[in-house]
Amino acid sequence: MTQPIVLRRPTGPPPLALRLAAVLVVPLLLYALVATGQKAVDNYRLNREADGLRAEILGLRSDNIQLQKQIEQARTDTAIEAIAREQLGLIRPGDHPLVLVAQSVQPPPAPTPAPAAPPQPAWRQWWDYLFG
Repeated sequence: MTQPIVLRRPTGPPPLALRLAAVLVVPLLLYALVATGQKAVDNYRLNREADGLRAEILGLRSDNIQLQKQIEQARTDTAIEAIAREQLGLIRPGDHPLVLVAQSVQPPPAPTPAPAAPPQPAWRQWWDYLFG
């Protein structure tokens, strides 16, 4: 009976090349992991900011449409006449202007202030401050 020969490797510290590779590869892997996480966070933040800007653009477009409608309405003859009468004080030929003058009203006399009390001596101010 022949028994198979089993070779056992000696147990001991790993070879220098394997240790050197581990010292160089582990920090590089950690750096790649951190850099990837940072890029993911930056990408998320930029997407949120882009969504906010898109919503702001939609709001500005609706405001722009409303302002364009107001401009179109202000260019009509009735709006021009209303502005001329109300804001500029113009009248049509043949109209008779009326100017209302209010009677001048005398303002009530201002109340006279009460005479100020003479200031307390310094010792009294300290007494009131400390002992209330």
